Amino acid sequence: MERKDYFYPDIDDKITASLMKEREPFEGYWEKSEKKVLNLIKESIQEHVKKTADSWFLDAGCGTGRLLPKFERHFNHILAIDPDPTQIKKAKSLVKKGGFAHKVVFQVTSIEKLDWRKESIDVILCSHILQHVQTDSVPLILRKFEELTKKEGLLFIMATHSREKCDYYVKEYLENSKVVEERIEKEEFNSLIFNEKNILPLRFFSRKSIIKELENSGFVLLDFRSFHVLGKASFLDKIIDRDRLVNSVDFLKTRLGRDILVTSRKTS
Repeated sequence: MERKDYFYPDIDDKITASLMKEREPFEGYWEKSEKKVLNLIKESIQEHVKKTADSWFLDAGCGTGRLLPKFERHFNHILAIDPDPTQIKKAKSLVKKGGFAHKVVFQVTSIEKLDWRKESIDVILCSHILQHVQTDSVPLILRKFEELTKKEGLLFIMATHSREKCDYYVKEYLENSKVVEERIEKEEFNSLIFNEKNILPLRFFSRKSIIKELENSGFVLLDFRSFHVLGKASFLDKIIDRDRLVNSVDFLKTRLGRDILVTSRKTS
């Protein structure tokens, strides 16, 4: 994601919004499920990170900045980056309205090209970014994260989840106002990263592959959770929380859930 003219191909999140509407098992579930993992991130931050005069939070791929208000009170400083200048403009407006613009440094840049002080970041959040970058960029991004984080710093990754034993790739687009999700090869996925056809390329990460990538980059796994557990189960939803059930059984959380939250710590 290094081109200066990069823009996120799902314009105004139309594909994602349509997917949520079509597939969430009951109204409000998508937001409810995400809220739970965001609360887990907050709990981890409160447990492991002390708010100091030099505490820094990096939102790596901040988009419109929608997650910044959820974490700003835990840090004195925020670095928010995105390669799409249109998204950064929206994020600046959001933090200004939120009253914490003085805390935030914005940069229009890809993660790999970010020029910032080494070992200066306490916590990095990378939400639904790795699934949209070229495959050879993932290890570069994770090594950049390792370079930026302080000793024992935390890295939170949210990404689409392969319920299979390996990664796979799809392209999503709207056809007659419906979301089409088509399985593709890795080569086509890589070719679609920079497209102007309103096609959203997605990589679905298996648990095995994302952990391997993290370990190769100097991080150790602390927690693995799946969320956005799709599919109709009206009777089950009346008696138990589907996300809690899935994450209580290791086999289920590797086989269910459209998305994952991976929590890791820098090892040295």
